Amino acid sequence: MTRFTLDAAMEYAANDDIETWIHLFLNGEGNNVGLSEGLKMKRRFWIGPVEIDISYLDRALGPELNMEYVEDEDWWNYNINQISNRIESGWDMPPLIAENREGSLSVRDGNHRLGALQKLNKEKCYVIIWDDRSVGNILKVIEKKSNK
Repeated sequence: MTRFTLDAAMEYAANDDIETWIHLFLNGEGNNVGLSEGLKMKRRFWIGPVEIDISYLDRALGPELNMEYVEDEDWWNYNINQISNRIESGWDMPPLIAENREGSLSVRDGNHRLGALQKLNKEKCYVIIWDDRSVGNILKVIEKKSNK
């Protein structure tokens, strides 16, 4: 089994070891060492991978000027098209990684994957979510968003 897939993440989660998978992914195919190092700075509370509505998630990166991380539109579109092709070919896409930021599920890794899912008009995706205080905080946010 390839290590950086949804199936692999599910296997780690089933063994109550999702944090190990996250750091392996971020330091490998995810190519987001900075996020991995930042996550290690204090204890985090995790759920996932869980399937949720894409509408619950907020991108932090994209070509829009209001994004936390603004990316060149041509580069964004190139990445989205490449990922869309992989998804349509049956890729076992790794789950997105999001942070509960006071009720906003902010995607911290996987913004291009989310953009591709949005382009393909997908309604749901798998995500791993962390909160700095408790799993209960995450569950409250998901419940609140599902009741809207």
